[in-house]
Amino acid sequence: MINENKARFANESFYEAFNKRDIAAMERVWGEDENTTCVHPGWPPIKGFEPILNSWAGIFENSGNMEIKISDVQVMASEDLAWVSCIEKLYTIAESGVLVSRVFATNLFHLEGDSWKMVMHHASPVPDIKGTEEVSKN
Repeated sequence: MINENKARFANESFYEAFNKRDIAAMERVWGEDENTTCVHPGWPPIKGFEPILNSWAGIFENSGNMEIKISDVQVMASEDLAWVSCIEKLYTIAESGVLVSRVFATNLFHLEGDSWKMVMHHASPVPDIKGTEEVSKN
């Protein structure tokens, strides 16, 4: 249970860095291994610490007003590996109003010393439930 709580805290730190658009905080979240991987929704996989941080810097520079709230958080942890899944609700302020999108994310953390470091973030869009229901009726 202790490792699950620490992994949950590491996951929360990731989303706090995102919401604050704080690249230094984002840098502290990620592991520096060359196999560290990030998959933003609709993007090809990005491998390696520097390319991943560059992707976040670009998102922070070009994202305007947006915020992520997470729900349905599930955590599993072993001695040195933790898996966290959640639903991300992304709120973006646009000229037409507030846009909301939902993403399912899987975040993997590896214990490095006393810190849980993210080694994979994979986020995929969640289809609109209403639209899915309509399609399944046909």
